Amino acid sequence: MKYRIALPPLLAVAMITAAGCGATTDLSDARPTNGEAAPVPIDVDGDGYGDLPISGVLGDPEDGEPYVGVLLGGEDGLSPDRSVLLTAADLDLPEASAPQTVLETGDLDGDGHTDLIVAADDDGYLVLGGPEGPTGPAIPLPWLSTGVENGMAAVSLAVGDMDGDGHTDVAVLDQVQGSPIDEWESRYHRGPFDAEGEPTETRDLPLPEEAWDAELASFDADGDAYQDLILISGRDESPATDLILRSGPDGPAEEVVGETPLSHTRASGDIDGDGIADLLIGISGIPNNEPGYEDELRPGYVDTLLGSEGYLDAEPIRLDRDGEGMPGDAEDGDGFGGELLVGDVDGDGFDDVVAMSGPGYSYEEAFLLLGGPEGLRGTGTDPLTVPSARDGSFGPHALMDYDGDGYADLLLSTVFPAMPGASGEYALYLGGPDGFSAEPDTTFDTADL
Repeated sequence: MKYRIALPPLLAVAMITAAGCGATTDLSDARPTNGEAAPVPIDVDGDGYGDLPISGVLGDPEDGEPYVGVLLGGEDGLSPDRSVLLTAADLDLPEASAPQTVLETGDLDGDGHTDLIVAADDDGYLVLGGPEGPTGPAIPLPWLSTGVENGMAAVSLAVGDMDGDGHTDVAVLDQVQGSPIDEWESRYHRGPFDAEGEPTETRDLPLPEEAWDAELASFDADGDAYQDLILISGRDESPATDLILRSGPDGPAEEVVGETPLSHTRASGDIDGDGIADLLIGISGIPNNEPGYEDELRPGYVDTLLGSEGYLDAEPIRLDRDGEGMPGDAEDGDGFGGELLVGDVDGDGFDDVVAMSGPGYSYEEAFLLLGGPEGLRGTGTDPLTVPSARDGSFGPHALMDYDGDGYADLLLSTVFPAMPGASGEYALYLGGPDGFSAEPDTTFDTADL
């Protein structure tokens, strides 16, 4: 195990950032303002600073040791000096089952530390968080075993409190490999999970037929404190609508609440500061990569649908690169809105958005869009540049309070999780009352971990 830990100061708790899909949850009691800190969604060591799950390969990309782990936040944000990297030996995994990636995160055992759900070939494992970060041994999860080589590539998870009892639950969608294209298995696992990774209860999870080509995510769609499910449509048909399934005291149900507008990506946050989460829809203007797609290119845009109006029926407030405070001009295929990150960057009580942009399915630039009573607007400044941007620079990009000052910080990266052996760079921009600086506050690469 490669373990680099400075003693973390146990001082501030960090600001919450919104992720996943839209919600009508009342946020008025939880919203920090003017840099006031609030809990962060990923805190593996429980010190109040946001942490970043990572995966990669130690040494030579061709024959080095694969690892999973985290970059732990601290007073200076993210640093390679606070990386915790766990190899197969550290996790007590079989030699043939090297860790591949972090599938999802959540506090499954309810101890206040975020845990990692990790894929290793055809099996899933639980890596528990704790005061020193994630530690082995990895706990096998029989309910997350496919029995097929590389079968975890066809598995999608949604993690959240879906029955409203205060414990983290997991929904699993497995598009079974080696079967007809429209065959899948789906289960709901009720938390809390015990020391062996076993849920309190497991049951079948009926899903609509669209599940054969979908991914799962969870969010509270109607403000009733139950995390509902969203079926994210396959990207081959993008942009596409996504189905929202209602949850209740018994967990997720097959009932379809509604569907989102056409989108390439979606997120949620309280953009207008009224205490009710709003739905954000990103359309990149690049429909798909099928032959002839060049003739269908359009300018990208971001739509805000206000939760106070019942966002599934709300009139969208649209912003593209020709909008207020936006530098440059909108162009066909500019990719603006291809990825959306949400958090309060300037601490004014309105959630802001970082919209990624770039042609050809690459994210080359990051635009800060400020929230306010009238919706989103640009800052009038040039976008930030993704380090060593290239086609396929998909992330992990993240927006979270990593230094505990109550302002959301932006991590831009060219580390591609689907290619853990590839090298990449990280650039961290610290948030503040004036947004981000033009240059990153911290830079490092995978060789520094």
